[in-house]
Amino acid sequence: MANISISGLVTGLDSSSIISQLMQLERTPERIMKAKQQKYQNQISEFQKIETALKSFQKVVKGFNTLGNFKSMQTTVADNSVLTASGSSTATPGTHTVQVTTLAKNQRQVSMGVASQTDKVFNTGSFTITDSAGKTTTVSIAEGQNSLGDIVSAINTSGANVTASIINDGSPTPYRLVVTGKDTNNYTLDFSGLTTPPAGGTGSLLPTMLGPSDPSYQAGTAATLVVDGITMTKTSNTVTDAIQGITLNLLKEGSTTTVNVANDTSAVTNKINEFISSYNDVINLVNKQSIYNPDTKTAGVLSGDSTVRTIQSKLQSLLSTTVSGVTGPYTSLASLGITSDKKDGTLSVDSTALSSALSTNFEAVADLFTHNTGTYTTLPSNQYGIAQQFNLAIDSMVSPYIGTGVSTNGLIETRIKGLNTSISDINDQIDSLESRIEKMQSNLQLQFTNMETTVSKLQTQGNSLLSYLSKL
Repeated sequence: MANISISGLVTGLDSSSIISQLMQLERTPERIMKAKQQKYQNQISEFQKIETALKSFQKVVKGFNTLGNFKSMQTTVADNSVLTASGSSTATPGTHTVQVTTLAKNQRQVSMGVASQTDKVFNTGSFTITDSAGKTTTVSIAEGQNSLGDIVSAINTSGANVTASIINDGSPTPYRLVVTGKDTNNYTLDFSGLTTPPAGGTGSLLPTMLGPSDPSYQAGTAATLVVDGITMTKTSNTVTDAIQGITLNLLKEGSTTTVNVANDTSAVTNKINEFISSYNDVINLVNKQSIYNPDTKTAGVLSGDSTVRTIQSKLQSLLSTTVSGVTGPYTSLASLGITSDKKDGTLSVDSTALSSALSTNFEAVADLFTHNTGTYTTLPSNQYGIAQQFNLAIDSMVSPYIGTGVSTNGLIETRIKGLNTSISDINDQIDSLESRIEKMQSNLQLQFTNMETTVSKLQTQGNSLLSYLSKL
């Protein structure tokens, strides 16, 4: 049964206010604990911001931690009407002469026209599609599936290396079957196996393909080209294996042009500048949250936090770490003109020094950033290139928290886990304190109520006594 509170009806005391103030005093530790909780929550929020910045930085370094994604090649074609070209990281700088003798062509065959593409007028049975290597595909045509449109569908789903379609020439019999090879082979369509006339008495009808003497016919032919004096034949106008790392798209027969391949130093410079910018984003965020201002006597949310100091230390130590085993004159970022500000730790680059390094010793710069990556997986960290060293370091910071004692737990996620545990522990303490306060409040209310009742009884007895005495 709930306690009935009688606040000052007899004594005139405001017991509700007295109890409320007493409970407010009792909750002083709770307010301190909630303030600590808020501090922990603010720290979690800032750690999450740092983690987001680190993951963005990691995405950048993963984008060029191997030679394949670090190098960029620039191709220039003297006459783009003859061909176009693009280069991959495996291309080698140099100039090549390319003569396009003939372009690759797919075979095209067109049939004589019929009046309808939907009427079921063709014989049923089966027909074959045979390529120039002798491979034969059999296509079946059943009654009710013997229109020109049905034959097109049957060819396209047969698995033969051809495509079929219908064109309309506008004549009284306008609908023509067009069969085109998907490669430079030539294909023979044999409809003689369609032997059963269609139902309805329309008469026997087979598709009739026009031969090489008709202007609509195009034979399948391979592309021929001469690269640096060597004649070669290719089955496509997109040639990927004539020059290492270069894709040629042939456009014009009987013409010659040159293809120049060079290291794309501009693209690599952009990657290095993005690396510097992303690194600085992380450092500036860490500085903002960990700095102490002696003038205003204010500190960042994470000021003095050991996890933040570890993050700073790990990142900054990599700036001066050399890469073991690299070839050429560049063994650290500083040797490329990338230096750290002594005051705030942010990076800057001497663009002249970087440009000179990329122009005179491109491969050595690439090796500095990508050494050993893509080939080995369990090396001492200093044997990896700069990009992979940063990738591994960031991994140790942002990897998910798996469980107690797991070596792969990320530094930040472990810290966040600890802060969340502290918040949860405080919640338990607050719940316990609230339970004690509720009992105390209930007891005080009962005591004040009993006091009011007792005083009321005493007053009643006093009044009775006074009344009795007055009669005497």
